[in-house]
Amino acid sequence: MRTESLLETPLSREHLRVTLVDHTADPRVASFVESHPDGLPFHHPAWFQTLVDTFGYRAVALACEDDQGILCGFLPLVYRHGWLRGKALWSLPHTPLAGPLATSDAAATALVQAAVEFTEYEVGQHLHFKTLCPDLDQRVPSLQRCEWYPTYMIPLPNRTDPLRIGAPGYQSDIRRGVKKAKEYSLRAREGKSIDDLRAWYRLYLAGMRRKMSPPNPFRFFDAAWHHLHPKGFLRLILIEQQSGGSSELVGGAITLMVSETAVGEGIGQRDRTSTLHLHDLLYWESLHIAWEAGCRAFDLGNVPTGQEGLVRYKRKWGGQPHPVYRYFYPAGRQHARLTSPASLQRRLTRLGQAGWQHVPLAATEWIGSMVTHYL
Repeated sequence: MRTESLLETPLSREHLRVTLVDHTADPRVASFVESHPDGLPFHHPAWFQTLVDTFGYRAVALACEDDQGILCGFLPLVYRHGWLRGKALWSLPHTPLAGPLATSDAAATALVQAAVEFTEYEVGQHLHFKTLCPDLDQRVPSLQRCEWYPTYMIPLPNRTDPLRIGAPGYQSDIRRGVKKAKEYSLRAREGKSIDDLRAWYRLYLAGMRRKMSPPNPFRFFDAAWHHLHPKGFLRLILIEQQSGGSSELVGGAITLMVSETAVGEGIGQRDRTSTLHLHDLLYWESLHIAWEAGCRAFDLGNVPTGQEGLVRYKRKWGGQPHPVYRYFYPAGRQHARLTSPASLQRRLTRLGQAGWQHVPLAATEWIGSMVTHYL
């Protein structure tokens, strides 16, 4: 690889220059992401390092700076070699959104163009990233754009304004759901230890098996806990059901937040708890945590085509759809097939019918690790 040589010869355009930086040592990167209103947890060096530590990816951290050395853009990328997709630069795998974060269109364009040039350094290399930016292919015409599932975001008020949870007409329904959860003796608390994380992970693993989705391995969340939790960027909400003088963990979820957008990740729940309004209490607590931290939006995640019930549920909470775009270089007909969730769902359904639901949890983790890493 010759990417290291670009450290000595930064790519310069319109008084901007793009260069490689050490995301673990350059304090400008973390400060830039944390202060940018569009900064996501997935742009942050702590998340970037989580992926590197877990999967052994080679990091490519591109920074755009002006002629005064002031950072005006950042693009985290990793080299990933998948059995089906070959060698590629990703921003980022195991991540719902990433792509360039910049203070201007010029800076974003310079970062993407630099990533394209990096991609051309090796035969067979591809570039892939997923972002909310709708027009990068117009600024960098060599990119191919494909629309992906929309993500649903709940706008949050200023910290000084009251928090009213739910879409108009549904706020009282949500409050009733939370009240019923408490009547079923469900109580929320924040996880504070690695033991809490391990207990939540068992529920997450079982939930991913029920959904027929490949889970991330525990070492992924362990690394995220190490890099993000001490900074307050990862909050673990646990739901326990109290009975007599004891309590049982029945659910939990992770909330990630760095700048103005919080992201819900990794909901897990025990079997036969769907009638306890557990999700109502989880979302209620997670939204309050995000609002109290000063976030202005809460990302509920993507909804694949055809899951109208999930769309209605997220709209009930005030979620509004935001288009998500995948970009590829070089362009190719095969990339368009990635945007068909129906075919993926059919394959997962056949896998479930073949016995996935009965696979031991330890094997589920191992299989998920192989799938998420190499495919």
